[in-house]
Amino acid sequence: MTDLNINDFNYELPKESIAKFPLEKRSTSKLLIFKDNEIIHKNFSDIPNYLNENFFLVRNSTKVIYARLKAQKETGGKAEILCVEPISPSNDPQISLMAKNENTWKCIIGGSRINKGSKLLIPELSNINLSAVVIEKENNTGIVKFTWLSDLTFAELLQRAGEIPLPPYLDRNAEENDKNTYQTVYAKSEGSVAAPTAGLHFDDEIISKLELGNVKILDLVLHVGPGTFLPIAEEIKNHKMHEEMIFINSEFIDCLISELNLGKKLTAVGTTTLRTLESLYWYGVKLSENSNAEFSINQYEAFERKNNLSFLDSLKNIQSKHKNDNVIIGKTSIFILPGYPINTAEVLITNFHQPKSTLLLLISSFIGNEQRKQIYASALENNYRFLSYGDSSILFR
Repeated sequence: MTDLNINDFNYELPKESIAKFPLEKRSTSKLLIFKDNEIIHKNFSDIPNYLNENFFLVRNSTKVIYARLKAQKETGGKAEILCVEPISPSNDPQISLMAKNENTWKCIIGGSRINKGSKLLIPELSNINLSAVVIEKENNTGIVKFTWLSDLTFAELLQRAGEIPLPPYLDRNAEENDKNTYQTVYAKSEGSVAAPTAGLHFDDEIISKLELGNVKILDLVLHVGPGTFLPIAEEIKNHKMHEEMIFINSEFIDCLISELNLGKKLTAVGTTTLRTLESLYWYGVKLSENSNAEFSINQYEAFERKNNLSFLDSLKNIQSKHKNDNVIIGKTSIFILPGYPINTAEVLITNFHQPKSTLLLLISSFIGNEQRKQIYASALENNYRFLSYGDSSILFR
């Protein structure tokens, strides 16, 4: 790991290859298939031809919230607040978004001379006196307490005044259409500030075809944070991974075990799904060592422990620990990079990612860096659209 050079994960990405807008129909995107060291080019609508009853899908059903608020300082200067992670009344977004009158969030704050104690106003919600007081601040990150005079929930306030937080590399303002196109069709659990973009290509028709082909589909939730867009420092070993929240239920664990017992091949829809599955694996390993272990995975967990359990046995440890729990909540900052042993998925559906990014390292870990270079070169030669609104790939390990 310490021998990795970030320049080995760089490539030239022309600006014109970055998809600034989505295609009109989700499933018309291109699909690169990498299987048995061979590259094939198809359309995403062909994906049911590559996934039969011997496979099952796991996807991330998180939903992007309208987390970006245009604000104003009391002096009249412009400011911006990006709600990243709830603190109170709960760290569960589902609970905090339903709060009325007040709640507190970790935020990214834009604007000059905004300090601890600064009060920010939301002009679009002046009729209910919504204000945001900065409780703590370090650089551009802070803790913000929101208060308002209304029976509206915080989620309803965000829907009225907030914007979808598009990735910074799109370099444009969110439009009305993004509220639909920057969500997966199966998004349910509000809490992300970035979409699990591998899922954006699926439409109801493709999902129906997969289900008719006896491909089981399971949902988990990892709320994606803005750290997913942070570039890696020149020294990979010095990069600090962001922490994200995981929400699953005992039924999900039961179904996962059932599918694996049937010998089905696990297909992860997106890097966030793979990160969650790998975090689950290490949680099960921790439980084998200590039955009271917390579901909290640090970025180098995999390099500190031995993967001496199968994924199935790891899941059985979690099943035993949480057999009476409806919801299993965890947090992860796992760092998946070359040298990391993949323990869960055999197939990965994913978009094409930024140079020198943690996601590119993850892809290189999954498929091999030389193979990744071939795949990305082929995608560029064949005019694939890159990044969040871009085209897709399915990688068979």
